[in-house]
Amino acid sequence: MQQTFLQRLDGNARRVVPFGLTLILMLFAMTPTYIPGLSHVTPMYALIAVYFWSVYRPDLLGYGAVFGIGLLEDLLAGTALGSGALILLLCQKIVLHQRKFFNAKPFGITWLAFVLVAFGASLLRWVCVGVAGASGFMPFGEMITSFAMTAALFPVIAWLLAKAQMKLLAQP
Repeated sequence: MQQTFLQRLDGNARRVVPFGLTLILMLFAMTPTYIPGLSHVTPMYALIAVYFWSVYRPDLLGYGAVFGIGLLEDLLAGTALGSGALILLLCQKIVLHQRKFFNAKPFGITWLAFVLVAFGASLLRWVCVGVAGASGFMPFGEMITSFAMTAALFPVIAWLLAKAQMKLLAQP
């Protein structure tokens, strides 16, 4: 049975959902928080999204899309060009390499694995920005705060992404 133009358009739009939501979350990370003392410390929302889609729908978010989002994040944040892309690609590669581990695991295990990945990503980001960035190393406490915010927000963002997956990626 041949698909109509609108059915093909609908299918293509559904396949772009993970990229679009990851892009929106990355842009959301660029907005200032206005929290006294923490206005420049933000969670790594794009990392959460890349991790989520790599675990649950790796077929819909390719390496090229992740690289592009990471590069755009570097350009907008003014960090060392390629550091964000490297971190997101490493996250995706690690999760895809361990895909069998995540099959039928409870959410707590997935969250714990994310905490480990996020800590490694935070440390790598701190080193990359410190070595290659013009402003040098940020205080270690800010890196830990960003990591803690990312780890704490993972369940909320993952729940929102799961709802989007169920609503927008379900076949009509």
